[in-house]
Amino acid sequence: MGELVRGDSRWDVVLESVLDPSVNGVRGRIHFVSGTIHRLTTWIFLEWSDSDVEARFNEFASDSQMLWNLLGSLEER
Repeated sequence: MGELVRGDSRWDVVLESVLDPSVNGVRGRIHFVSGTIHRLTTWIFLEWSDSDVEARFNEFASDSQMLWNLLGSLEER
């Protein structure tokens, strides 16, 4: 979905979505990858379609500080 950059810190930001038939919807989560470091959220989006998940992510990601705050709250995997 893009890059998150601050000084020497650079993260690739990837949105993952998956169909969840148990709720008749699509779940989404965000991956942050920097070299060999990988952090990811839980399934924080639940929408009707992939495009709806992407639209919600774009609303969220329009504020890079929110992404930095989210990244800071995640543990390395």
